[in-house]
Amino acid sequence: MIGEAAAPIFAGIRLVDPSDDTPVIPVGRLRPGIDLARVSVFGDRRWTLSDMEHKQTGETKFIDWDTFPEPFQASLRRIGWAVINIETPDVLLRRARTTSRPLIAAGTVQHAAKAWREFTRWLVERQVTEFDQVDRAVTEDFASMIAAKGRTYAHDRNVLLAITRIWAYAPFLLPQDRLVMPPWDDPGAELTDFLGENDGGRGENTTEVIHPATMSPLLVWSLRVVTDLAPDILAAIAEHRRLLARIPAAVAGPARGVLERYFADLRATGRPIPVYADSVADRRAKATLARTGHDRGQRPGVNQTFIAGTLGIHKSQVANFMRDHPEAWADLEFGSGAFLDIPVTGRIDSKRWTDGVDFAEVKDLTLHLVTASLVVIAYLSGMRQEEVLHLERGCAHRETRGDGTIRYRVNGRHFKGVTDEDGNTVPEGEMRPEPWTVIELVHRAIEAVEQAHDETLLFPSSISKQRRPSAHHGEAIRTGWVKDRIGYLMAWANGLAAAHGRDHEVIPPDPQNSLTLGRFRRTVAWFIYRRPGGRIALGLQYGHVGSSMGESYGSRSKFDMLSVLDFEESLAVAETLAEAGDRLDAGEGVSGPAAGRYLAAAQEFRAAYGGGFLTRRQHTALKANPRLRVYESENALLTCNLDPFKALCDPDLGRGTGLRTPSFNRCNPACTNISRTDTHIKRAQAEKQQLAEELADGLSPQPVALRLEQRIEKLDLIIESHGATRHQPALTTEEA
Repeated sequence: MIGEAAAPIFAGIRLVDPSDDTPVIPVGRLRPGIDLARVSVFGDRRWTLSDMEHKQTGETKFIDWDTFPEPFQASLRRIGWAVINIETPDVLLRRARTTSRPLIAAGTVQHAAKAWREFTRWLVERQVTEFDQVDRAVTEDFASMIAAKGRTYAHDRNVLLAITRIWAYAPFLLPQDRLVMPPWDDPGAELTDFLGENDGGRGENTTEVIHPATMSPLLVWSLRVVTDLAPDILAAIAEHRRLLARIPAAVAGPARGVLERYFADLRATGRPIPVYADSVADRRAKATLARTGHDRGQRPGVNQTFIAGTLGIHKSQVANFMRDHPEAWADLEFGSGAFLDIPVTGRIDSKRWTDGVDFAEVKDLTLHLVTASLVVIAYLSGMRQEEVLHLERGCAHRETRGDGTIRYRVNGRHFKGVTDEDGNTVPEGEMRPEPWTVIELVHRAIEAVEQAHDETLLFPSSISKQRRPSAHHGEAIRTGWVKDRIGYLMAWANGLAAAHGRDHEVIPPDPQNSLTLGRFRRTVAWFIYRRPGGRIALGLQYGHVGSSMGESYGSRSKFDMLSVLDFEESLAVAETLAEAGDRLDAGEGVSGPAAGRYLAAAQEFRAAYGGGFLTRRQHTALKANPRLRVYESENALLTCNLDPFKALCDPDLGRGTGLRTPSFNRCNPACTNISRTDTHIKRAQAEKQQLAEELADGLSPQPVALRLEQRIEKLDLIIESHGATRHQPALTTEEA
């Protein structure tokens, strides 16, 4: 509670008025290991909020009071202290439309402070300099102002709720710090009355998917690194460690004889002096040579660390010898790097992926291996970003069941919805009661990371391109750093793609230009329902569809992986029906035994959902409506109007629960769920034309030519059947 803060008492409540030396964050909320001497105090101009974050991935969070309007700084500092130290008032906890906790997190405090700053800056512009000058009309004008800015509903809602928070804490505040109840908190009032209609809220279902042109080659390269290149990279890491371990901490004895023999051996074997590849000195020497025609005695940067590790001597001894005895090495060539003595076994196609691994390259290769593993684990497990980044060494294990089947399990922490008995969020999360079920590729990625470094966390901040990472040793990388590391991986992979002539595997930048882990879960769901063979892809990526996904995420939360998949399924159906309506309006013809159901579904969808944004509840209703289970397959040249008990692609023929989605890879042309449109027939005609041209050139072997002729015959039957039974309905709705 308020603790030692000296303050007046009103109605039995000690009002908030802390002294300058009062800690901002109470001891019970501090992250373990924090130095109490560095915790922010009330009088500081900048409050560090990160000290109460218990996650390893916590970003730096603070409040800089100098950025707030001077007339309101004193009041807002007292309000901020109250929000951190006093439990959320009941008036907020009992509101059904908010998810307030008794103790709010650092991020919530920071966002609330930003809203207070926007509010008070706006007040100052209106010549209002104290909270007791604010009336309900002023707060209503503020709500109108932020609504007119065109930001998201979720953002504006949080701004208004931050203003509400000031009002809710009024019993604990000095009179000059109190705010009148805003009109949006009146009984019966709705935020939409002030902000307009909800634009869909927040959550994973509104997250942008990663563009397929980016995601596909990124996954290809990540898997290649984890499976094909990892043995070479891990061997390089081990050799790099061995060389560094051989360098003594101080000069242990004379080294002249050792160095003389080393350079003599280079001369005898024709090997060059190891250097830093493309070092600053090397670049300067090349520039001088290009400009003047001679090198003016400039030399590339000799990799003295590599030589010292090779010989087991101190680095300074290498430098001193080369300075004092140039006759021992002056006639030798300088190399293009300092290559480790390890074999290169990894291949891209049939060619070695690199001619050798440079000593100075190991740091970057370690980062690329760890990042590629991060991509594989995040994308092919469906974990949330915080869950991935908190994985620890030893988290993966292989389980052989009694029936001989193998499951790969991953133990780790989860954070979403984890609360204590008082309803407060547990900042450090908790170990999942049940492990995640993953596929072997995820298991292999975890094993690769565990061999790449010695840290406890799989993805520590110490694995970095920087010599001195900005985070403390052992902490997880921040979520905001992930996009940079994926960017490094993409640039490196693109260099390999160019070197190996694999232009089709170049990873283009994503249009949104921010590859965060939070987008991976939504992206894999999109691929499953939008790409040809997506359901099969789910099987390949996640193992057994029902058991693995259910074991991993069943009933965890409303935004679990199954929820994301359900959303994508309903979204795909909605887009199929919306496009069907547009084509029918334009005169599209329909044929097939399910043509009537196709038309009825398009009509019902337009009547119920046409022209509006589908809410989450409407998506759920859409997916549950058996009359609207319409699935498009470009490869199958048809639309499936799924009735599970008529589906010939179901080997059980509807016994039991029936199909959830059609299996286009087992599509039977005799199925009564099939309908076709003019659009499908245009695709069939285009395919027939392409096959006929391929057959006409006479270059196809006889077995291939026979298959082409059989495919053309099937396409002819589809085209002729559509022409014979086609009708052109008029799409109508009840409103029409």
